[in-house]
Amino acid sequence: MTERKFLTVYFSWGGHTRKAAKLIAETTGGDIFELSPEKAYSKIYPICAAQAKKERDRDARPAFAGSIADISQYTDILIGYPAWWYTCPMIVLSFLEQYDLTGKNVYLFNTHGGSGSVGTDDVKKLCRGNVHKSIDGNHLTEAAVREWLNL
Repeated sequence: MTERKFLTVYFSWGGHTRKAAKLIAETTGGDIFELSPEKAYSKIYPICAAQAKKERDRDARPAFAGSIADISQYTDILIGYPAWWYTCPMIVLSFLEQYDLTGKNVYLFNTHGGSGSVGTDDVKKLCRGNVHKSIDGNHLTEAAVREWLNL
């Protein structure tokens, strides 16, 4: 059996998704990559929310800083994001259009203010890998991560 190698990719605006991503990366012993927008979102929530809605309505693909040198080395890709306007932030779709996840095990997690798991259908359309069930990132524990990923 091939040894699993994990990469956690996430976008976080308020820090909740970052916290979940760090816990996942620590639990898996894998690498982590933050989708950091080239043009920062406002720290003022109503302004950020309006920008996010505009991006969603325009089906925009915001650019992110940095890159992953060799995504082929990873067997498992974990993608996290906050729920924005009943889907994922468009920067997540930017990532998925840039990297080929064919043959990868893809796991999704998102944080939210009560809307639950959203955006998974949008993400699944662009994932060319085997998308596994998503998990609520709001109250993750190491035990929940281990169960979710069958570690």
